[in-house]
Parts: sequence; C-alpha cells; structure tokens
Amino acid sequence: MEKKQENDDYSFMQEQIKKRPINKRKLIKRTFTTGALAIMFGVIASLVFILLEPTLTKLVSPKEEKPTISLPDTTLPEEVNEVLPEDMIQDQQELDEKDKPAEPTLPIMSSIQKTDLEIEDYQKLYGKLSSLAENTKQGMVTVTGSSSDVDWFSNVYEKKSSVSGIMVADNGTDVFIVTNYSYLSSAEEIDVTFPTGEVIQATPVARDKATNIMILSIPVSYVPKDEEGEITYATLGNSNVGNHLGDVVLAIGDPMGYSDSLGYGIITSLGTPINTTDHNYKLITTDIYGSKNAEGYLINTKGQVIGIINQKYNNNDLGNQISAIGISELKHLIEDLSNDVERTFLGITMVEITPQAIENGIPEGAFVRKVELDSPAMEVGIAAGDIIVALDGSKMGSAAEVEERLRKYKPEDEVPLTLLRSAGEEYKEINVTVKLGLRTE
Repeated sequence: MEKKQENDDYSFMQEQIKKRPINKRKLIKRTFTTGALAIMFGVIASLVFILLEPTLTKLVSPKEEKPTISLPDTTLPEEVNEVLPEDMIQDQQELDEKDKPAEPTLPIMSSIQKTDLEIEDYQKLYGKLSSLAENTKQGMVTVTGSSSDVDWFSNVYEKKSSVSGIMVADNGTDVFIVTNYSYLSSAEEIDVTFPTGEVIQATPVARDKATNIMILSIPVSYVPKDEEGEITYATLGNSNVGNHLGDVVLAIGDPMGYSDSLGYGIITSLGTPINTTDHNYKLITTDIYGSKNAEGYLINTKGQVIGIINQKYNNNDLGNQISAIGISELKHLIEDLSNDVERTFLGITMVEITPQAIENGIPEGAFVRKVELDSPAMEVGIAAGDIIVALDGSKMGSAAEVEERLRKYKPEDEVPLTLLRSAGEEYKEINVTVKLGLRTE
C-alpha cells in the first residue's frame, strides 16, 4: 500500500522518450556532399598519379637503356687522302718516265675480234652471276602476312601475301629485317621463312610511308645460325661511291612479280633525286625489265645491296624497268626505325640549288619547294620559295646539310631557322623558331 502511494507521488515526473524525427532534406544534402567530395578526391588523386607516375617509376625502377643498331654511314663520298706539299714535288726520274713515248698497244676492236667466245663461256658467266645471287640470298628471308576475311556467304577464310626481306643487323637481343610494307599493311600475323625452311613469327617494329619500308624483329635466339654459329646478314653497300653507268647489277627477291625471281642488267642512271617530306633520296634505274609491282633488292657484283627496289618513282618512260632507292640514303632511316627512334616532323619538301642557279644569283641553301598543310613549318610562316640558309646559328649550304642537322633534334625541340625570301630583285632575311613535331608515318 505504501509502495503504491509512493508511485503516485512521483507520477508527475514520468516522461516518454520519443525518437528524433529524421530530416530527410538534410540527410540527402549530406549524402550528396560526401559523394561529391569523394569524386573530387578521386579525380585529384588520379591527376596527381598520372603526373608523378613517370618520375616515380624512374626513381623506383630505372628503365634499362634499350640496345641499338648502327650501320656504316655512306651518304657522303669517301674521304680523299690529303695531299701534302712534299707529295706534289716530282723528281727528275718521274718526269723522264712521263716524257717517254707510250708503248704501242693493239686497238681495242682488234683485241675483241681475236677473242672467240663460245656458248660455254656465256654459260660460265651467267653461272657465276647465279652463284652470286644464291650466296646473297643466304641473308634473305620470305615474309608472309596472314589475315582473316569473310566472303559473300559469310564464310571465314585466310588470306596470305608473301614478300622478300633481308636481315640487316641485330642489337644483341633482336634481329632486324627490312621488308616491303604495302604487302603486309593488313596482316594480322607475320611469319618469316628462313633459307633453312624454319618459320618464325615476327614482330612489326616501325614503317615509313614514303619509302614503303617496314622493319620486323625476331629474337636472336630464334634465328637459324650457320655451321659456325653465326647469323648471315645481307651486306649493305655504298650507292654513292663505286657505282658507274653500265655496271652490271642483279635484281633479287621478287623483281618479276613472283617469289624468288632473278634479273640481270646494267645501271642506266644514278642519283636522280627523290624529294619527299623532310627527306631526300636517290633513284637508281636499270635496264632490267620486271614487273610493275616488283619488289626486292638491287645488288652489285660484290654481292652488296646497293638499293631497295621501288617502282613508285618510275616515270612513264621507264615502264616496268627495275628501279631502286639508293641504300646509302636509307641507312639512317633503317637505323631509326629499328631503334624505334621518335622521328621529327618539320613538314617541308627541299631541293638542292644547282651550281648554275647559284652563278645566276640564287643564294646557297635548301630551297623549299612545298610546305605541308598544318605542319610545324606552316605554323611559323615558312612558304614555298623560301631558302633555308642557317639552322640554329650554323650556315646551311644545301638541303642535305639541313636534313643531316635535323637528325640531331627530337620532337618538341625548338629550332631557330634563318630564311631568305625573294622580294623583287632582292632577298629579305626572315628568322623563325619552329617547334618540331612527331612523324607518325
């Protein structure tokens, strides 16, 4: 009874605890704010990672320098030994010998008439040329590109195209092969067949559109070796020195339009300029009648490759006669493509100024024949007809000098150029600084 009385006395102090009402608007606002901050943090973190990742990667795990190949430079004529003043003095004995009358010799025609050539002699001559071609082919391979296609009835079939290639060098890790790009442009898989019959899958490295050259690589350990454990490479010769009009040359590869064909002939012209964007090459023509789609290599009687067959630059008069781009001007390109070098892009076509033009008052330098649209050259105002006379402070006397100097730069480098532009009877000097671009093809 007393307990009940006590409860009644404190009944006015009893309270009921209720749950606090939820403010939905405030909850949504907080949720949205938290999500926005999380997204912002993620974006900032991603940007910081992207910017710092290359630097951190270099610090944590420095990238090993990739080995490269190097080919002998034969773009310039061989050096002539210096003649000293004392070498120019002739002694009396030499002068006396020089003054002696020449010994009588038989006329050339008489000598030829006394030489009887039999059919067997011709056979021996052609047999030696054939043996020379076979020896050179030891450094040659057959490259086959495979791709899948679908016919009108939705049937999948495999399409293959084959072309020749030559092994030129290795960097200790990979062997590099020079071949024709147009035949492999759509290939999904590329296989290389060696003279031994072994077939190895190759990896595309790089290509050049102007010359139609493609570089492939195969690990050194996979490439067949000779009896001495060595790899047989094609010997790259000099297309600027030692070749003359009328010299005998051989066309190997696919000069007749089908695999492993062979042609004999002579050189009919040397040094015809091939002017392409930022690079100039030289054309060698022959009297070898081949295919319009010929490809392969031109070799001299020493078995050296002096040109890569390319019918693209033949004029209408040459028809199907075999022509090739001289190997000397291609060596730098083969090196850069094999070493995966980022090549610069200026965007001009240069031609050499002839001695006759210089005598008539045209300044020495590189004459700009054409400027590519949206190129770095166009962006700074270089125009067709300009003459490049200096590059980064160094005087330039020819297009070859400009091309050689540009090889020392990298994409994104800024290069000062001095130009001369015709202004009536005078030339106006113009100075520009061009930011080189990246060549992508």
